[in-house]
Amino acid sequence: MDKRYSVLMSVYKKERPEYLHAALKSMTGQSWRPSEIVLVCDGPLTTELEAVLEDIEFQGLLKTVRLEKNAGLGAALAKGLPECSCEWVARMDSDDIAASNRCEKQLRYLETYPETDVLSGTIAEFQGEAQTEREAKHSIVSRKCVPRTQTEVASYIKMRNPVNHPCVMFRKSKALTAGGYQPCPLFEDYDLWVRMFQAGCRFANLPDTLLYMRVNDMHRRRGGISYIRPICHFWTEMYRRGMLNFVQYSFVLLSRITVSLMPNHIRKMIYEKKLRNHESNER
Repeated sequence: MDKRYSVLMSVYKKERPEYLHAALKSMTGQSWRPSEIVLVCDGPLTTELEAVLEDIEFQGLLKTVRLEKNAGLGAALAKGLPECSCEWVARMDSDDIAASNRCEKQLRYLETYPETDVLSGTIAEFQGEAQTEREAKHSIVSRKCVPRTQTEVASYIKMRNPVNHPCVMFRKSKALTAGGYQPCPLFEDYDLWVRMFQAGCRFANLPDTLLYMRVNDMHRRRGGISYIRPICHFWTEMYRRGMLNFVQYSFVLLSRITVSLMPNHIRKMIYEKKLRNHESNER
C-alpha cells in the first residue's frame, strides 16, 4: 500500500490565527508525516493569518490554493481536492487539533483492510483555548462516535452522517468519481458520503479518538431560520435519491427543523445529552 497522503484544509478570514497554527502544527507533527498540506484560502485572509502561513515550520509541506472571493467550505474543498497529489486524502479543519498518531492509525487500518474507501473515527469535542493535544484532553466535554462497519453505516446513513468529517481519510479517485465536493451548504461532506455510498464505496470507522474538535458555541451556529433552507434542500435530495422513504423523509425533516428553531439552551442540551457521549475526562 502507498502510505503517502495529502492533508486537505480550508481557511477564511474570520478564523483565529492561533487556532490555525495549532491545527497545522498537529498535522506537521504526525507520527507518519504527510506528503503535503493543501490549504485553500477561501477569499482574502487577514495579515495575522498570512503570517501563520509564512511560518518557517510549515514550509516545505504547505501548498496554498487561493480563491479570489469567499465561496464557502464546499466550494473551497472542491477546488482543493484535485490539487492533492496523493490518492489518500486526510481532511482537517482549521480550528481543530489532530491526535499525534491519527494518520498512522488510519493508514495501518487501511493497509490491513485495503477494500476500505472512507475511514474516520471518534472525535473528542472540547471547549476553550487549547493549543495542543495535551491541553485539549483536559477540556473534553463530549465525544462523537460513528458506526464502525459497512453494515452499520448502511442503516445509519439514512438518518445521520456516518462519518466524522474533520478526521476522515478517503480515496481521492473514488471521491472524484462520485462527483467530489459539491455546493450543498452545511451538508457538504454528508452529501459526498451519500454519493460515494450509492456508488458502492466501502466505509469504516475506528473507535479510537483521532481528533479534538473545538466546539465553542457550536449549538448557536446550528440553529435559526437561516438553517432551515439547507436542511430542506439536503433531505429532499436524500428522498429523491431513494435513500429515504416518505415516512422517514417526513420524520427527519420535521425533527431537524424543530431542533433548528428551538431556543439556544434547549438545542445545546439536545446536542450535549442526546447526540453525544457526555463526559468530563479523557478515557
